[in-house]
Amino acid sequence: MVVINFNMDIGDAWEHADWPDYPENMTALAYRFGINYLIYAMTH
Repeated sequence: MVVINFNMDIGDAWEHADWPDYPENMTALAYRFGINYLIYAMTH
């Protein structure tokens, strides 16, 4: 499986999730993407 996200850095959102200045909605979106990719990879 190849995942391409334009202009997104999911790893940064995961890495900086505990920083108070990092936007919470971006962190939540990154976790949703990661879980969706994991579920897709395990079911296909």
